[in-house]
Amino acid sequence: MGYESLKQEPTKRLSLNLPESLHTRFKTACSATNRKMGNEIQRFVERRTEEIEREAGLDASPWAEQVARRNRPWERAARRSKAVARALACNHPTGDIGEMLGDIERGRDIR
Repeated sequence: MGYESLKQEPTKRLSLNLPESLHTRFKTACSATNRKMGNEIQRFVERRTEEIEREAGLDASPWAEQVARRNRPWERAARRSKAVARALACNHPTGDIGEMLGDIERGRDIR
C-alpha cells in the first residue's frame, strides 16, 4: 500500500517528541526542499514499517485487504438508505407516530 492510498483512509494522530536541534534541522531541510514535515514523517514510517514487517516475517497483504474491506461511513450511509428505500417499497401499513408512542406509554401503565 503506497502513500497515496493511505491518504484516503481515516487517520490517527501521532505525537512525536524530538530533541530541539533535530527538529530544527528537520524543519529546515523540509523547508529548503519545499516539503511538508508531516508527509515526510509518514513516508518514513511507511518504509520503516515495511522493514520491520519483513524482519518479523509478517505479510502485510492480509492487513491491507482488511483495511480495504473495512466499511467506510459513506458506505454505511448508502446501505441504510437502501434499507429505507426497500422498506418503503414494501408499502406496509403504518400508524401515526404520536398514536404509537401514546399506545406504548399506556402499555407501560397496565401492570
